[in-house]
Amino acid sequence: MADIISEPQKKQYFNELKQPIYIGRLCLRNRIVFSPVTTRFASLSGAVTRQLINYHIERAKGGVGLQIVEGATVEDVFAPGLLKAHSDELLPGLNELAESIKMWGAAAAIQLNHAGKLVGRDLNNMSSLEIEDCVELFGEAVLRMKKAGFDLVEIHGAHAYLIAQFLSPLTNRRSDKWGGSLENRARFALAIVRSARKKVGPDFPLSFRISGDEFLSGGLSVEETPLISKWLVAEGINLINVSGGGPQTREWTGLPAAFPGGALVYLAEQIKKHLDVPVVAVGRINDPVLANSIVRDGRADLVALGRALVADPQFPVKAFSGRISEIRRCVACMECRRRVVDLSYKLKCSINPEVGLEDSCVLLPTKKTRKMMVIGGGPGGMEAAQTLRLRGHEVSLWEQKQTLGGQLHEAKVPPGKEEWGNFIAYQEHQMRLLDIHVHMGRRVDKQTIFQEKPDVVLVATGSQEIMPDLGERHGPSIHAGREILTTELSAGKDALVIGGGSVGCELADYLAEKGLKVALIEMLDRIGVDLESNVRKILLKRFEEKGVKIYTSSKVTGLVEGGACVLQDNGKTIEVSADFIVVCIGARPENNLAQELGQAPDGPEVHVIGDASKAGRVLDAVHRAYWLGRTL
Repeated sequence: MADIISEPQKKQYFNELKQPIYIGRLCLRNRIVFSPVTTRFASLSGAVTRQLINYHIERAKGGVGLQIVEGATVEDVFAPGLLKAHSDELLPGLNELAESIKMWGAAAAIQLNHAGKLVGRDLNNMSSLEIEDCVELFGEAVLRMKKAGFDLVEIHGAHAYLIAQFLSPLTNRRSDKWGGSLENRARFALAIVRSARKKVGPDFPLSFRISGDEFLSGGLSVEETPLISKWLVAEGINLINVSGGGPQTREWTGLPAAFPGGALVYLAEQIKKHLDVPVVAVGRINDPVLANSIVRDGRADLVALGRALVADPQFPVKAFSGRISEIRRCVACMECRRRVVDLSYKLKCSINPEVGLEDSCVLLPTKKTRKMMVIGGGPGGMEAAQTLRLRGHEVSLWEQKQTLGGQLHEAKVPPGKEEWGNFIAYQEHQMRLLDIHVHMGRRVDKQTIFQEKPDVVLVATGSQEIMPDLGERHGPSIHAGREILTTELSAGKDALVIGGGSVGCELADYLAEKGLKVALIEMLDRIGVDLESNVRKILLKRFEEKGVKIYTSSKVTGLVEGGACVLQDNGKTIEVSADFIVVCIGARPENNLAQELGQAPDGPEVHVIGDASKAGRVLDAVHRAYWLGRTL
């Protein structure tokens, strides 16, 4: 797609997305909603922090219509780093957050939640009095958020949380008026809305987030949720925000790249047919053309972007001005969710190193322009080159291949990894915009550097895969993981993958997808321990469907004709058939050039970045490169 879109094209692509819309009496400037994304930027006590405010200011500046702050709990439960809304003592911080968002033209909203069984509150053991007290907690919190200055409050009734637990026939096993029939299971949600509406009056906008389908046999389905939504609207809800998934299907609540863009939109479309209030669609929407088509085709009235606006806060303004190629599109790598949900860490983004650090990310012009030479055109090298150029340095980048992107070209090949191609395209476009001189097909040595006479050299030469010593090389051929991704493969052959970390799992999936019979060997007692939990769940299911054989607590000790010897934890050795073997046991830095330069007394200043410094994730390479670029 062209970098700059003509005025007629802008209207064609984004006219519907740009249109204002009313939620009750609240007018939004456009149809883009920032979906509530958990950050863990709140204080240990659940109060608003300056970090959280600055993070939201950046998204409001980017041009969203409605900005929904992450779910704040209505009860004082132990949840370090998660936002709370249970006490008036929290009002000053919440007010500053709301006013900071509105200052930049976005409508400020906040989501209210109760985690239920996830924080020890089992709905099936709650007395009627406890349920009524919980209804009151929600009502009081909604009023508190109105006092704090928010324009709208969303009640979280989706996913795996308390209200959704009441709605689902799989989790609600009560036999009183709060369980059983659909009307009874919906009673808790309706009571909360009724309480909130009574407290805030008839005109204050209220939203309800619902799972359109739990994707489980016997669970809440799209046959029931339109009726529940109608009941909610009758009680005073002004906006229905349609998500998906439940307690046992959390992969649908935070969609990995295995799901297509807009995977949940059809649920919003189904529910919208039954309602006369606006409906929000969500579900891995990272493309403005897709977002606009959803509104244009009447499938939903608004579109919610979560991770897409984490990756690029300027998404709306870039789209509306026709600069689509400048959008840093979320790759759905799930690193953000792995950190926040699986590890309880603060939010970070693999491709946006400024997330959570917005207050300190103003790039200051350099006081002295220096000649910078970046060696390596992978994600780290390109990130460093861009940051240095933005600060005013003279920058050139040297890449020995004929393409930029480094190892991302191999990383984008396995199923569900294709989105990495968008990041390569984004970085290449930024290199052109910044007029960074790129030397392609040039292998750099010490002599080249001394001829160029740079002030600073940044070595981003990547890593080399580690290959094990399997004794005499007879039997199956042995390949490095990256190599096999560019090799012609024949279906039906036996492939043995050594290493059950994320890379090995993705390669095993790739080989099985190609029709090979795959076995996976891992020394630990589990595979994919470094994968985000939803990605791991999907991979394990794919392995089962494709017949991938998994050997844990095992290691390859040698090769035989037609296979390998595998020692298992019970002390027995078995033979596993293999026409070829793929090794994925890690990588080591490729930094010989840096070592040579470091030994030259009259050489330039040298810094090592990306995998050349320490083999790791894309997040590590991009973040280290960015912050080094800020300091030079």
